[in-house]
Amino acid sequence: MDNSRFKAKFEEARSRISNNFRELGPSRKRVLLCGGGYPGIWLEHNQDNLFTADFAPEEAWNSMEIFMDCQREDGLFPFAVWLINTPDPYGEPQYWHIQSILPFARCAMEVADKVGKPESSYVRIYDAACRFDRWLETYRDTRKTGLVEMFCTWDTGHDNSPRVQCPEIPLACPGENACNPKQTALVPMLSVDLSAMRYGALEALARLASRLGKDREAEEFLEKRALLRDRIFKHLYDPEDEFFYDVRPDGKFHKFRSEHVTRLFLNRVLTQTEFDRVYERYFTTEGREFRPAFPIPSMSVDDLSFDRRLPHNSWGCNSQALTMLRALLWMKEYHREEDLETFHRKWVESTVDRDTDYPQELDPFTGAPILSAKSKLKDYTPTLLLVLEYGKKHPELLA
Repeated sequence: MDNSRFKAKFEEARSRISNNFRELGPSRKRVLLCGGGYPGIWLEHNQDNLFTADFAPEEAWNSMEIFMDCQREDGLFPFAVWLINTPDPYGEPQYWHIQSILPFARCAMEVADKVGKPESSYVRIYDAACRFDRWLETYRDTRKTGLVEMFCTWDTGHDNSPRVQCPEIPLACPGENACNPKQTALVPMLSVDLSAMRYGALEALARLASRLGKDREAEEFLEKRALLRDRIFKHLYDPEDEFFYDVRPDGKFHKFRSEHVTRLFLNRVLTQTEFDRVYERYFTTEGREFRPAFPIPSMSVDDLSFDRRLPHNSWGCNSQALTMLRALLWMKEYHREEDLETFHRKWVESTVDRDTDYPQELDPFTGAPILSAKSKLKDYTPTLLLVLEYGKKHPELLA
């Protein structure tokens, strides 16, 4: 990679990300938008703030606090606060589905640590995260398995993935309310990634409880976490495939090899040995499964459902910047630093060498940006952050 081109791109990314801040929500505070044409802030983007906190601490914290400001009385966080079809110029919260990947409890706590928030902020995070956990127990365990259920396509944020987008699965919950299930042949479905998200949340809640001197509550959260892990392996793990699958109402595996498995990694569900077994089989062979030329594809390239048309905004094929940004949080923890460097560099080289406008997703075979036929979407926040993080990791490129 040419140093001068990277340096220019790095400086451009630092300038462009500033355009993705704006006042939003009931408090009218400046927050970090998703960019890339998405008019608002999404809960699934909360890990963006872990990286933004290094250069925009106030906006990073505001971007976590907005979800507490808009939390419903029953405990549900909005999946987004957006500016679509709303008379309020500061946007309105939406509650159609869950769409949470990195748990709010963990992300808010780590952002608070980074920006130096007072103890009262941790109390607020804890109270809000406890209410959300109770919401999950109340509304998303209709089959009484102890796992978290998927009710609709957008619960997991896998737009246009054959795993979750089909006639038997509604896009959003009935009445635009995440409490409402629709009984079909496929839903409610026991969800790998939503169960992994809750596992990570229980771990974070235990840490928060200990920090606040609530030792008994910390122990209870750890007990719930252990039980949830047992149920993930009991119900969702296929030892023959060495992979984790959702489970349909008829008890059968919903067999799609999508990047949902990385959300087990992100939420630290697997031990190192368990992780190595899955990773070695699916992430290490060049050109196969989750390791095409430009990883990590949203669907294994060897899965029969992989969409070779490579349409825009597809979690059924394309390599997504959101997945790559999250990989920065789990690959090092599982001691895959060499692969992390390779994956990260490929994303940055695609942006620098092609002089692209920081797209949301790449062609996993060529690294070319996937663009909408209707509009050129640009300045996607996770892609901008990937460039900025690579510069932080490689200061010699900026010399």
